[in-house]
Amino acid sequence: MKRILMASDLSARSDRALQRAVSLADELGAELEIVTVSEDKLAETATVEAKPGADEALAKQLAAVAAGARANISQRVIAGVDYEDIIQRSNIILADLVILGTHRRTKRELFREMTAALVLRHGNIPVLVVKNPVIGPYRHVLVPTDLSAHAEAATRISASLAPQGKVSLLHVVHRPFKSFLSRRDQNSLMADNREQANEKLGDLISRLSAELADRAPQFEVNFLEGDILGSINAAVAKLNPDLLAVGTHGRSGFAHAVIGSIAEQLLCDASVDILAAKAWS
Repeated sequence: MKRILMASDLSARSDRALQRAVSLADELGAELEIVTVSEDKLAETATVEAKPGADEALAKQLAAVAAGARANISQRVIAGVDYEDIIQRSNIILADLVILGTHRRTKRELFREMTAALVLRHGNIPVLVVKNPVIGPYRHVLVPTDLSAHAEAATRISASLAPQGKVSLLHVVHRPFKSFLSRRDQNSLMADNREQANEKLGDLISRLSAELADRAPQFEVNFLEGDILGSINAAVAKLNPDLLAVGTHGRSGFAHAVIGSIAEQLLCDASVDILAAKAWS
């Protein structure tokens, strides 16, 4: 990972995302650019006058969390319409990751208007939404996987964010509809599912371990039977990860995540930081 873009709205809670961005840039040896967007709906003179104030506020926010940072950090105030300019700037600097903060309480019906959802929906760069205070590097990531390319993308980037940490892969097994199959046939199909998943995930783990070498995390594979949302919530409660990573596809963001339509709920309700990544087409 070479470049990280962090977008600050200058709120107090964006300090968490800023601190995580600085921490990751230091850990990964990446360049970090911090931007804040000044709405261009304001009159041009007002926007020009507001820019120095935003620039100063951003500098103060950065100084408060970046003392002793070794990373190459820059800041920029841009006039625009929030998510569109975040995406544009991430493309200009060839960012490998966009980091955003979130508010403590978000009505689910307003989720689609959140910056994180819009950046993810309309862009292709992985998005990390920081919810919690930073107490250290990411040490344990939970990655629900349906064995798709999108889930692999989430696994790959989350493994790079937790070097020498732990990545728990979660594959949810659905029991076939009972009315059509005997118990023996159901168990046979589920055993086949687990065997195929184990083979594919084993191959992925081998490739990532070789690529990351001495920075590779420890991998483990978990299987749960049941519905996706319930299984993910159960795994979060049991394994206590500090990051949840999901794969998503298309231009409709979390609402049509590969792991299911419940990914939108995860962003709103999960108690941990969330990474969302798309597979490159």
